[in-house]
Amino acid sequence: MQRHLLLVGGGHAHVEVLRQFAAKPLPGWRLTLLTREAMSPYSGMLPGVIAGLYREEQALIDVRALAARAGAEAVIDRATGIDLVAKRVHRAGGESRPFDLLSLDTGATPDTARVPGAAQHALPLKPIDALLPRLRATLDAAPARIGVVGAGAAGVEVALALRARLPASSVTLVAGVAGVLAGFPDKARARVAAALAARHVEIHQGEDVAEVVAEGLVFPRGAPLALDAVLWATGAAAPAWLAETGLERDRAGFLRIDERLRCIGRTDIFAAGDCTSFDPQPLPKAGVYAVRQGPVLAGNLRAAAEGRALRPYRPQEDWLVLLSLGDRRAIGTRNGIVMGGRAAWWLKDWIDRRFMARYQGP
Repeated sequence: MQRHLLLVGGGHAHVEVLRQFAAKPLPGWRLTLLTREAMSPYSGMLPGVIAGLYREEQALIDVRALAARAGAEAVIDRATGIDLVAKRVHRAGGESRPFDLLSLDTGATPDTARVPGAAQHALPLKPIDALLPRLRATLDAAPARIGVVGAGAAGVEVALALRARLPASSVTLVAGVAGVLAGFPDKARARVAAALAARHVEIHQGEDVAEVVAEGLVFPRGAPLALDAVLWATGAAAPAWLAETGLERDRAGFLRIDERLRCIGRTDIFAAGDCTSFDPQPLPKAGVYAVRQGPVLAGNLRAAAEGRALRPYRPQEDWLVLLSLGDRRAIGTRNGIVMGGRAAWWLKDWIDRRFMARYQGP
């Protein structure tokens, strides 16, 4: 009888697992992908899609086609819980699915619960697999006043992308107490601040948002900010359904994993990407980690299936960050070195296209 490897979620790590299993099938095992969406977006290209630099399909991975190349069954549905004793994953639209090995890469959800009104009146950037259909209506409506709450890398790129796509609209980046690109090198922050000013993106900082209302944003002390549309780009929250898994989670609700990407206390369940909390050291919720975890996860799932030793995942201490400015220019930074202009955009475009080429097509 064949044993069963079940992948839940079509995130950046799991598309690499599918690619590797397509290249080298696992004898004696059947493979199933359970995912919410048939098309998985690559987060690195989404600002370019918003700016109109890419067509939507250029930033989407057809995970159903990728699963077919790996000989896997693709089930388009949402996981709702796990029975650890029976070793089955519950789902919203049908019978639960059994597993011998399980891997979770479902991403995160928007962190809207802390701010009243955010869930009702703001458009969250996460989960990214549901972003484009919801954002399309906003772009088509071309609201006169748009606010982007959260001034990390994602918020900055989205604000600049909206400014490029909707030149007649005013765009305000709401940076809060932390300011723009907190934690980035000072030189990079200065270059980005200059780019925002040159492109007429307004910055509202010094106070965090107290409430989101239909008319815009409310602050603890300052005047309200009138807006016609609000995008939410603050930190990620753990998917609520993870509480129904019985697996070890951190205080924020993310799945605790060890250095071999196994869920704590389990040898048969792995996880990667934004839904996880890496026990050896805290890691930011950034797509680069899921991408780098992909090859380790694929190798360890194969090793676990074959009864071989697993290898550890070693997070990179620094990496090249390339921020799209929305107009075929970019700003990049690594190890304190800052670069910018069309050459930085060309490099980002080349990296992103090369990444997508691994998963698109036959």
